[in-house]
Amino acid sequence: MAQPRVARLVKAERLGPEARLLTFALAAGEIGFAGGQYLIVNTGIELAGGKLAKRAYSILSSDDDQREFKIAVRRIGEGPGSNFMHRIEVGAELTFSGPWGKFVSNGASAGPRLVFATDTGITAALGLLQGLGSRARADDTTAVWFVESEIYFLSSSFVRHSLAGLCQNLVVVPAPEIADTARIGSALAILTRSLESTPPSAAFLAGDGAVIYPIRERLVAAGMQKENIRLEAFFNNPERKAQS
Repeated sequence: MAQPRVARLVKAERLGPEARLLTFALAAGEIGFAGGQYLIVNTGIELAGGKLAKRAYSILSSDDDQREFKIAVRRIGEGPGSNFMHRIEVGAELTFSGPWGKFVSNGASAGPRLVFATDTGITAALGLLQGLGSRARADDTTAVWFVESEIYFLSSSFVRHSLAGLCQNLVVVPAPEIADTARIGSALAILTRSLESTPPSAAFLAGDGAVIYPIRERLVAAGMQKENIRLEAFFNNPERKAQS
């Protein structure tokens, strides 16, 4: 089991009706993360059955600073974890574990790269592209954000500002709602247009598992090696369902 560590909230910003940007500073030491990885935060809230509400958040700040990190939290209905993170005040301390995840640039093949994020998966893409391992590849990188609306989470202007100079092209595409049966087909149509212009040699897919797994299958069918495609499913993870 990973040893829990402590971080203090030093800044909180409202980015929209359902989004909050939080900056934490470590009480001691360094995180040791690479761009694209995530942390698991312990809110301390006890859920039914006695378990504590622990939530995973991608680090969306650059890995050139290992003493502080930023996360963006979307409020999800009455969810205890996300609402707690929207109420927490500057100066409060939280415990966390990590970093976790293999959604990193290290070892990725050379050549054109595609970063495709849906919904809240944009946070993993922001962390990946702001990481030191990705910056030298900015001119070879196309990023796509497939999202319902400007008020769903982060604004497109915030994302564009964060990624200025970190990718060759950023395309923000309106997406059908998560439950819409047209969602997968719409995402695959975007991918098809991308493949016609510059077929990638490496791909990074984050967000809705019901979308990014079919995208991976399409990329493999188009000739990409599966090991050159990295996934981070935030929800609708078919592999997790198969294990349960």
